[in-house]
Amino acid sequence: MNSKTLLLTGASGYLGQHVAVRAAERYHLYSTFGANPAGITAGQPVQLDLGDRAAIHQTINQLKPQAIIHAAAVNPGSGDAAAMQRINTDGSRYVAEAAVAVGARLVFVSTDVVHSGLQPPYADDAAPTPINDYGRSKAAAEAAVAEVDPSAAIARTSLIYGLEKMDRGTAGFVERLESGQTLILFSDVIRNPVWVESLAEALLKLVERDFAGTLNVVGRQAMSRELFGRRLLAYWGIETGSRVQPGRAVDISATIPLDLRLTCAKAEQLLQMTLYGVDEVLAMNAP
Repeated sequence: MNSKTLLLTGASGYLGQHVAVRAAERYHLYSTFGANPAGITAGQPVQLDLGDRAAIHQTINQLKPQAIIHAAAVNPGSGDAAAMQRINTDGSRYVAEAAVAVGARLVFVSTDVVHSGLQPPYADDAAPTPINDYGRSKAAAEAAVAEVDPSAAIARTSLIYGLEKMDRGTAGFVERLESGQTLILFSDVIRNPVWVESLAEALLKLVERDFAGTLNVVGRQAMSRELFGRRLLAYWGIETGSRVQPGRAVDISATIPLDLRLTCAKAEQLLQMTLYGVDEVLAMNAP
């Protein structure tokens, strides 16, 4: 462990839990949470309301971290547009302000959903074209972070999954199947799912790299939401039978980006690591 102090926001979330375990081996770690201290896996827990500018400035000024990984967010399904604006957009600006004030290196976790899905594949520096509330809140957050702290790294990522603990999306699918519902998985939504172990390592590498701006940190295999869902349900041994059916997002809503393929060669080269695709990860971890 070096003598650096790292502050991690969203440490009780799925990604944060994995980042924290790795970060605690390398840094003196402060792990912030909003309302779920039980989710903290490593580091010194610190409660922090990311909608409270004064609290953010006070906490970060007091702890004076050399680096901050800002992974906290209100995700789709866990808050409305106002909550996303308050936490994702305003909160990210406040974190960036506080990072600059103490001279901390800032790595901000963004999303592929800042794009419309109409002009793939998206390069690292592709301008945002969001079409839903979540995408708009994160695109505005990116702009705020870049404005306040031009030296910050902004990592755009995709669907996050792991193989030792079920991710939130797959857990939701299982819950619906267990309740007897038919599960409709979109065959026309294309993403680059990222293994949580790869993403966590990439974020920690970005802390130590002198990189500024947006970077796509995703798995290198693009696949449909349907195929990805089926792969993970099979991995977890979930019997689906005919209860999983293909569907089309284009028939459901105009606010679901369809093709969010992102290039990731730049991240692999910069970070000197392989951002494995889903099939590679499953093959590497086969029993």
